[in-house]
Amino acid sequence: MGDFVYGSKSAGRIATCHVKMQDVAMRAIKLTPVDYTIIHGWRGEEVQTVLFESGASKKPWPESTHNNEEDEGDGVLMPCSLAIDFGVLINGKIPWGDTHAFAVVAGVWFAAAEECGATLRWGGDWDMDGSTEDQTFMDWGHVEIRL
Repeated sequence: MGDFVYGSKSAGRIATCHVKMQDVAMRAIKLTPVDYTIIHGWRGEEVQTVLFESGASKKPWPESTHNNEEDEGDGVLMPCSLAIDFGVLINGKIPWGDTHAFAVVAGVWFAAAEECGATLRWGGDWDMDGSTEDQTFMDWGHVEIRL
């Protein structure tokens, strides 16, 4: 395990997530042997629309788990993403084609989730059957909490 910590941008993105996802994220960074950055937590309509129209997301606004909002009891909806997108960092760069590095970090997220009593789904295995070979849309750097 490395001695990695989240930078301020990653920490800010994690803060837009469901509290259980925040707990998992804080444990995952302590377990990882590989550094990574948080690319997205909650996504607003403009960002979600751009990602959907480009094909980087299969869900339009507000259907993505990144678009979840919760009422804090006063009728005001607050960002509460159920998903996080991460990018593995190797020599300061994200090697998008290195699926093995992404799978290592996803495994760390699963270990962290288990310790936190949470269940995750990973974009490399959407149907959660243990195989990455039967997916039609690979989102290697995506994890989402299952409530």
